[in-house]
This record gives sequence, C-alpha cells and structure tokens, in this order.
Amino acid sequence: MALPLLALLLFGIIQYGFIFGAYITLRNASAVAARHAILQSPTPTQTSIENVARGAIQPMLSPANLASVSITSVDVAGQPATNVTLVYNMPLIVPFVVPGKTAGASLTLTATTIMR
Repeated sequence: MALPLLALLLFGIIQYGFIFGAYITLRNASAVAARHAILQSPTPTQTSIENVARGAIQPMLSPANLASVSITSVDVAGQPATNVTLVYNMPLIVPFVVPGKTAGASLTLTATTIMR
C-alpha cells in the first residue's frame, strides 16, 4: 500500500535532482559565455559566444536542446556590461512528478549572467 507513495517520492527526488543539476550547469555556462564575451570586448560575435555556451554545458546537457543564446550590452552603475541569457529545453525523464507536465514534455530553464 505504501509502495506507490514511496515510488512517487523516489522518482520525484530523482527528477528534481536532474533539474537542479541542469540548472547549475546552465548557470555556469552563462557565466563562462559572459566572461568570454567580456574578453572579446568591444565586438563579441554571436557565433563564438554560442559555441562557448554549447561547449560549457557538455557533457551533462545536450547542446542540441540549447534553445537560444542572447547577448546584450547593458549599463550597470555607469559602466558598460554584457548580459548573456541562455534558454534550455530540458526533456523530463519522469514528467508526472513535475506539476503541469505530461509525457514527452520538457521544462524550460533560463540562466542570465551580467558581467562587466
């Protein structure tokens, strides 16, 4: 009788562990890409930043699921800075433990880094 509840709890812990690991990897990749953009300043190319971001998410995440890489220049306290945002579509292994998700669903993760 308690087996279904324990199985649901176990699968939930596993799925949310994968989500947390993917989010940490994506945050690190956005920081690496922003640092690369700053080092290429004043003219970072979109292609080189995307290649760095795709390389930084491997081997934990698939570069094919990286939906977008956006680079913008922002002003932080009067200083120029670079804003790098990564959007990743993470396929769910056990989607029924994530509220609102069904079989074959993916979860959109977003990470932003501002660096000057």
